[in-house]
Amino acid sequence: MTYVNILNLPDSYRHWQNNARALLEPLVPLMREGYADLPITGQASDHDAQADRLESFARPLLLAAHWLQTVAVPEDADFRRTIGDWFRAGLAIGSDPESPHYWGPDANYHQHHVEIGLLALALQIAPAELWDPLPPAHQDRIARWLGTSRGNGIVNNNHYFMGIHILEFLIQKGYGRPTDRVVIDTFLDRLEGMHRGGGWFEDGINQAYDHYNAYAFHFYGLWWAKLHGRDQPERAQRWKDWGKLFVRDYVHFFAASGEHPAFGRSITYRFNGINVFGLAVATDSTDLPLGQLRRLCTRNVDFFLRHPIQQSQGLLSIGWLNEFPDLGESYSCAGSPYWCAKGLSPMLLPPEHPFWHEAEVPLPSEQGDHTHVVPTAGLTVRSIDGEVEIINAGSQISNMHVRYGAWKWSKTAYRTGVDFTIARPAPTNWSADSALTLHLPDGRVFGRHSTVAIEMTNEHARYVSNLGFKTEQANCSVDTGVWWNRGWILQVHAYECRQPGVLRVGGYALSDHQSDAFTIEDASPVLSAWKDGQGTTLQPIHGFTSTAWERRLDDSTPRTHIRAPYHVTATADSPTVGAAAGETGVLIALAWTGPDRAEAQPWALTATAAGAWTLLHPELGEWHLAHDLLPAIPAPS
Repeated sequence: MTYVNILNLPDSYRHWQNNARALLEPLVPLMREGYADLPITGQASDHDAQADRLESFARPLLLAAHWLQTVAVPEDADFRRTIGDWFRAGLAIGSDPESPHYWGPDANYHQHHVEIGLLALALQIAPAELWDPLPPAHQDRIARWLGTSRGNGIVNNNHYFMGIHILEFLIQKGYGRPTDRVVIDTFLDRLEGMHRGGGWFEDGINQAYDHYNAYAFHFYGLWWAKLHGRDQPERAQRWKDWGKLFVRDYVHFFAASGEHPAFGRSITYRFNGINVFGLAVATDSTDLPLGQLRRLCTRNVDFFLRHPIQQSQGLLSIGWLNEFPDLGESYSCAGSPYWCAKGLSPMLLPPEHPFWHEAEVPLPSEQGDHTHVVPTAGLTVRSIDGEVEIINAGSQISNMHVRYGAWKWSKTAYRTGVDFTIARPAPTNWSADSALTLHLPDGRVFGRHSTVAIEMTNEHARYVSNLGFKTEQANCSVDTGVWWNRGWILQVHAYECRQPGVLRVGGYALSDHQSDAFTIEDASPVLSAWKDGQGTTLQPIHGFTSTAWERRLDDSTPRTHIRAPYHVTATADSPTVGAAAGETGVLIALAWTGPDRAEAQPWALTATAAGAWTLLHPELGEWHLAHDLLPAIPAPS
């Protein structure tokens, strides 16, 4: 091992090394000699105990691989030896069918397939530290275990990548079989069939556009191009081109703080979302300023590490900005959050790379308010005073995803600095904030499910959806238009309801760690809540008969806000609609969040003819809207 004087490394590079080491250090006390798993405290998944054992090993192994492959400095020598020795020993033990700590083979649709794929990639990231020192007998044993993945059933989504990376590794190390290359190409073809344009992928049976485009498609795709693309240069170039297009869009998803909106499943992977940027640089798949990408990636990791994201052992917890196990999915276990290690991809770049030296460039969100439209995904990303908001017109919820929490995709908007609430029980409920929901007399609640974006411009988005489900044929069709102006969004929901129910529009959910932090103001025509430096406002315009506050201000009920334990959300309800099957109507509301009380003042509607509206605000001035979805309504007094 050759060591480098720490003084010869750029501070930016060393900062990333130190962050990775700090994440590894709490794992060391759990590294028991003779074992091939880590006893991480936390929930079990709905897979099985063997899957959770392997996950507790494979995901921290990916973290270790990113750190071990960086330039070695004398100060880290002992720690490097400890980490490398334990993981190599664990690989030999866990792959040994005669060991009591054997992980067991892969099987049809088993979670092992995901973790084995991840493990194979880790061995390719740091081969000199994790694979090459192993005796040939151990390498042979590990290869036989990896090979238990051959021929197994795989979920029809990004999971095909796992089979690809397992087989590519086996071929590379001399353990390939004649059938492997055909399987790899078949899986790559299936994945490429999920590309919908502009570098965006629909995640197979999940039918969603969310952070999994970065978590999986571009992470594994660019890794494949980097490690194995030389034999298929045209295919490799396709993945690089898609990565370049995606990065141009995705850079807009990050606030000035580095935070990105919590949106979609596996939110607990936190800074996994930035992995595409480091890989794009490593594969020459981006034309964005390197100083901007370093600023973005560093701010994102630092943003999360500034928050108390650890559990009782000092390890990464399930949650967002703090421990909140209920944010996890049924497939989540205590080791799951370590998939954030993918976000350390900038560490693949050597310290002399221009990435570590170029002057920083402000992020798009730091360069003023703007809107960026992603038509393929049905997502519009806009920045407001350094925060970022996703207007979600297109990401739908598959039947499979309902059980993971519909609120991860069903909301009208997802904004940094605010986030959202979950609902219980997840498979049969939708949460009210930043959403339109249907409340049936039997207590069931439904929000958006299948969604199709109809119009997307820099000023508005339009989409059609249905509130309901197959059970008892609950059905309410909705045609929605959303317009925005600074911290405000205007929502117009034209509905056709086919059974009795109440429609509810919710404002942004304001959260805090102190239950007495909120000041609630009900001053017609708006409902407002404030805490230090931040507010939320809902202004019902048309179609509502009552307003209320959905809130959690003590510990008598379970926590629901992903950002902090306590929250308040303003809501407005329609009368019971749908008593006559097929009843139609329109709900219109304005919602706001931000720091500026002057901007939170209500709007006056000065013209409300069909298709042409004018709104007047004491701070923001006139707002002219023209669209056939706007109905003629009496101007509020």
